[in-house]
Amino acid sequence: MKQQRKYTSQEQEQQSALEHQAEQTSVQEFGSVEEMLRHDALHTPVPPTIAHRLKQSIGPVAPPQRSWWRRLFGS
Repeated sequence: MKQQRKYTSQEQEQQSALEHQAEQTSVQEFGSVEEMLRHDALHTPVPPTIAHRLKQSIGPVAPPQRSWWRRLFGS
């Protein structure tokens, strides 16, 4: 059988304030999908193994060649 506990008015106010605060911090609205993705990217850490593999895959990429007219005119 459950034991019921009677809360004082101060305890009830504290409990209701905590619940209200938890609701406020967990809800966030975004104006667009891009904003949501930017927020998620800022708050989600990249795992170290994936960061290492990404650096390896980006490293050996050569810069793009200059266009033919820049090479011809020397700009």
